[in-house]
Amino acid sequence: MQTFVRKRFGWWLGQLGYLTFSGIALSTQLSVAQVIPDTTLGNESSVVKPSVIKDIPSDQINGGAIRGNNLFHSFREFNVGAGRGVYFTNPDGVARILTRVTGNNISQILGTLGVLGNADLFLVNPNGIIFGPGAKLDLNGSFIGSTASKIRFADGLEFSTTNPEAPPLLSVNVPVGLQFGTNPGQIVNQSADEVPNFYSDLPGFPIPRLGVASGRTFALIGGDVLLEGGTMGASEGRIELGSVGDNGFVGLSPITQGWALNYDRVQNFGDINLSQSAIVDTSGERGGDIQIRARNLTLKEGAVIYYAHQGSQIGGNIDIFTTESVELIGGVNPFFGNTDIPTYTEISAFALGTETGATGNLTLQTRRLTIRDGAFITNASSGDGNAGKLTVLASELVELIGVVPDESLSFLASGIFTQVVQGENGSDIPIGNGGDITIETKRLLIQDGGLISSSTFTAGRAGNVTIKATDSVELIGSNPDPIYSGGIFTTVEFDPFLNIRAVGNGGNLRIQTRRLLVQGGGQIASSTRADGNAGDVVIDASESVELIGTAPNPDAVFGSSGLFVSAEGGIDGESSATGNVGNLTVNTRRLLVEDGARISADNFGTGIGGDVTINARELSLQSGGTVRAGSFGEGSGGMLSVNAENVRISGSRILGEQLINSSLFVSGTGSGAAGSLEVNAATVELNNTGRLAADSTAGSGNIRVQARNLLVLRDRSQISTNSTGQEPGGNISLTTNNLVGIGNSDITANATNSQGGRVTINATGIFGLEFRLQQTPNSDITATGGSPELSGVVEINSPEVDVNSGLVSLPTNVIDVAGLVSQNACTPQLEGSSFVVTGRGGLPPNPVNSATNDAVMVEWARVADVSQNVGSQRRINSRSNYHAKMPRTNEQIVEAQGWRVGADGKVVLISGGGTASPHSLDLSHPGCGVLPVQK
Repeated sequence: MQTFVRKRFGWWLGQLGYLTFSGIALSTQLSVAQVIPDTTLGNESSVVKPSVIKDIPSDQINGGAIRGNNLFHSFREFNVGAGRGVYFTNPDGVARILTRVTGNNISQILGTLGVLGNADLFLVNPNGIIFGPGAKLDLNGSFIGSTASKIRFADGLEFSTTNPEAPPLLSVNVPVGLQFGTNPGQIVNQSADEVPNFYSDLPGFPIPRLGVASGRTFALIGGDVLLEGGTMGASEGRIELGSVGDNGFVGLSPITQGWALNYDRVQNFGDINLSQSAIVDTSGERGGDIQIRARNLTLKEGAVIYYAHQGSQIGGNIDIFTTESVELIGGVNPFFGNTDIPTYTEISAFALGTETGATGNLTLQTRRLTIRDGAFITNASSGDGNAGKLTVLASELVELIGVVPDESLSFLASGIFTQVVQGENGSDIPIGNGGDITIETKRLLIQDGGLISSSTFTAGRAGNVTIKATDSVELIGSNPDPIYSGGIFTTVEFDPFLNIRAVGNGGNLRIQTRRLLVQGGGQIASSTRADGNAGDVVIDASESVELIGTAPNPDAVFGSSGLFVSAEGGIDGESSATGNVGNLTVNTRRLLVEDGARISADNFGTGIGGDVTINARELSLQSGGTVRAGSFGEGSGGMLSVNAENVRISGSRILGEQLINSSLFVSGTGSGAAGSLEVNAATVELNNTGRLAADSTAGSGNIRVQARNLLVLRDRSQISTNSTGQEPGGNISLTTNNLVGIGNSDITANATNSQGGRVTINATGIFGLEFRLQQTPNSDITATGGSPELSGVVEINSPEVDVNSGLVSLPTNVIDVAGLVSQNACTPQLEGSSFVVTGRGGLPPNPVNSATNDAVMVEWARVADVSQNVGSQRRINSRSNYHAKMPRTNEQIVEAQGWRVGADGKVVLISGGGTASPHSLDLSHPGCGVLPVQK
């Protein structure tokens, strides 16, 4: 089995160039007026002065009202023309420049907006703000752009766009929040870079032109927020995107990176859409924080929210919350081009280089999350720093759908990933650990190749994967490439590009749900292809686990739906895995594996095999469904344990050119020892080539079955521990109430070249099976060896079985039915009359003896003494098990001439000419008796 891991070696390793973005025209072209102050600040109104600043024609804004370290500006119109600049002067002691627009028009920023100093800049226009294709921020502080109607302060004062206060009422305090009115306007960002700009310490990463200085905050808080090809940058700082509905209030708190916003008092949210290769970026020596709040968040057409972290500090968190949905739809982002591997729509965080700094946590909360067409979410490390946690909390649904074709990687999956990868420039294998993935939802749907994966390519440990879905987890369909699979994985990988084998261990995978469905080639797996150990897999499904079918065109290796833990073999010259196989546990009420699906702990490597434990009330394997813990290489097989009420195994299916029988098996086909199989159940039924098997070439395969009520084999079913190598056959121990075998069904512990194994059967009743020295077309129990003197041992413990003579053979003779006809049984002398026991064979003379082939006849008793009274006739116990004859008398048989009723109420025949006596028909005990002749 091969698992698909999305491995990208491009832009986050610092090797990508940067493409020029063709300008996007504004959706509405207006004749843009410039900056026009209003008169609400009286003598402290803003003053606009034409100038040339930083080689561009600009408007320099002076004046304003200073209160403490706040500088207030108020405008009727505020716009920046294309190719021009608007710069605020920054008087000494001013930390914040607060700007409002009191007119009725949208603010259009088509050129450069800046501050000639280090102050933070607030721009508030409730009508809307548009950043055009050429828009740029040039400031050293933070920038907060909002369509709120007021800025509130701690002392209760407000800087309002709709109800301007007189200058004496302006506050000297720090602003505490943004108050929105009804129908707040949109914020649109269409700004994209024209030339490739790079961070000096991170070559290959673009600086978004619409960005703030390193370590500061860039916030856009409005009604709907649209990034239509626009970029936002806040290197090592903080980006805030918020879409707020009517009358919302967004809190403001000063922090080291500028400002943090909270939405606790927002009742209604709007929508945020990123499209046309939009970029949100906080990359730097410290990856910055990103916080997004909305009703619906959509990323499409190559939109990217990310940071790349290179340094010793802990990176920032990416925190996304929506009340309705988050949707990521695939598409290529040309800004991260110049490589063979394109960048698709994504939300991601990366730790780079040899520093020990870790990425922060990536958390997404919503009602519905959809990722499709090659889009993905990831938190990864390619250095010595650890990747943070990746958490998805979706109250209703998480769906990961489809793949996108790619020339270099065949197909890229839509999904959620944490990875530990190797950077191209590193001389040593990185030691950073992967982040844990946690998904909590009502329903998880992974379809057509979608993927959840935690992997390591280095010395670092891969993260754990935990999924809690209160209703269901559904994996339907697979990657079109049969080598790759869709589903849920933790992997220890081999890097074919850098020829590096991972030594870090894989993460553990746990799924908790009510119902798990895997079909059409979907897989849940933990594997190692290198030197680290694979992680464990635990499935807790309170109602059912259904594993059904395969991907299109499967074979015996690739394409089966199912649950897997494995150590993989070498591919294209690489050596096999040396790491150990993980353990797999399934806890459920009903487990169905059918139509070529599989549960397996496969060891193709040299390490220790993994164990499979199944705890279920009902286990059903049908049409080639298998459960195994096998060895296919040098390493050993594991233990397969089944604890169930009812186990039913039946049928087969052809995969590729190989016939796959439904089976539980721990067979070993390589040089490694086979595993052991234990089944504890009330009933075990094998039908239509069903199998329990521990066959091997290296021996050691053992089977132990305890079936309290019934163990039945029908229609060529088998229980086998056969050895085809130089080792002895394995051992079989069967304990049950009734053991039944019919239709050429066999129990075998044979060895081709060595000593036969041992078969021990403890059963109250054994039917249809018989010990034989060699296998026959009948149902056999054998333990043959490589030669007669190497035969194994068959021990049968049953109260009804003579082991030396075989099992009971039921008689087949048919009795003569003529003897069944009665010959007047009620006469005194019954010459020739008899009682016959019918059926196949007669009753044995002793209860402990076996039944005979001959029918047993018992004669009727004769009247011993005709002179005795009526009440003295002899009686025969009809339950006698031997042939009993009564003594004859010389009495002559006389024809009855009448009848009478005795004193005891019995009717008796008389030979004399007596007359019938009237009597009531209410007879207490009618019988058959004979009275002597009346003298």
